[in-house]
Amino acid sequence: MGRSLLQAAESMARNASYRLIRLYTNEAMTENIALYTRRGYIETHRAEENGLRRVYMEKDLS
Repeated sequence: MGRSLLQAAESMARNASYRLIRLYTNEAMTENIALYTRRGYIETHRAEENGLRRVYMEKDLS
């Protein structure tokens, strides 16, 4: 399901002429981070917001 949602989001972003797509996930969600990495996302930074440790990632769509 996650792969299908990512593919749909990436397709919509490309159709809208975006060259980059960004997302974040909770640091504890290591399976999500691994999936995003396999799909070509790179980690840009980590931050704590409202007590949540977040991992920010992006993917070049060009």
